[in-house]
Amino acid sequence: MKYALLVCILVMIRFDGTSQVNPTFFGVKSQYGFIIAHSPELKPISQTNPFGFQIEYSRLKISNEQWKTCNCYGRTGLSFAYFNYNNPNVLGSSYNLLYNVEPYLAHSRRLKFSLRGSIGATYLTKVFDQETNPQNVLFSTNLSFYLGLSLHFNYHINNRLALNVSGHYNHISNGGQKQPNKGMNFPTVSIGIDRTLNMTMLPRKPDSLRFYNRSLRWYVGAFGSLRSSDREAEASNHPLIGTIGGVLKPVSRINGVNTGLELWYDYSDEKIAENRQIDDAAFSSALLLGHHFTFGNFYFLQQFGVYVTRPKNIQSKALYQRYSFWYSIGKNKRFTLGASLIAYGRVADHMDGRLIYFLN
Repeated sequence: MKYALLVCILVMIRFDGTSQVNPTFFGVKSQYGFIIAHSPELKPISQTNPFGFQIEYSRLKISNEQWKTCNCYGRTGLSFAYFNYNNPNVLGSSYNLLYNVEPYLAHSRRLKFSLRGSIGATYLTKVFDQETNPQNVLFSTNLSFYLGLSLHFNYHINNRLALNVSGHYNHISNGGQKQPNKGMNFPTVSIGIDRTLNMTMLPRKPDSLRFYNRSLRWYVGAFGSLRSSDREAEASNHPLIGTIGGVLKPVSRINGVNTGLELWYDYSDEKIAENRQIDDAAFSSALLLGHHFTFGNFYFLQQFGVYVTRPKNIQSKALYQRYSFWYSIGKNKRFTLGASLIAYGRVADHMDGRLIYFLN
């Protein structure tokens, strides 16, 4: 594998592409980190240092119209990441295919500072098995989901090569499709090199393009997922359906605060109550309060939820965190597609898909 990585670096250094409208990047990174033991039972299998590499392709959008997508210069692209969890018998390794959105927070001729959000699919080589691998309570399905957030510093040696140093926060779980699903949270640092085609100076955009709307934005929406009511069973017939409403308040060009209310009915909770013969309703409601980043059409929300109603015999915790990614679509940008992860403390619970509509 190390020889393949060396070949990738040599190809990037020697490759000469034709002129393109947008700067294009081919990158390779090495990764090294540690696993967060977010509950006591995870400590025995979390005392390792994951390592791996990442191969990337991305493009930097520079036109005025493309600027409006995130109200900034930004890169989007695909990457493939390999992680070895340094515990071959229990945790194995993973192969990850990711989509990346990377707005520039600051930039100069040589230095670029950016924030990247990543989402994708993961194939895990080792998962929980009651007989053969009972220690691995992190993963229980070979195919799972990846979410990541990272900060990147790029130093351009010249118009063709750039050094990259990054800090990453990685999360892998199956979204509540099967239990156990503690999920893995593992920060990593990386160092790498980008081969750049058609790099150019990034001029300051006119003030007319840098304007942002300071008014409240009201929204309503619906969300749903599939959940498991059994430790070993795949979730194929227990839907969760819900509705949400709220308001976003910008406080700067990229920062804002938000509040809202969400209601949902979880048929897996209904099944659990039936199996345990307990008198618990499967309906939940909660108040939300949080912060969000806005980059044009992209929204990254971090919220705290406080239950108003919940099945207390099934869900003992009254507080949770919700992390969401939205992307506005359509001509007037009223409709927004998204995904969301709910967590209790450091334990991921499940993911869902969302459709949001802005009322103004």
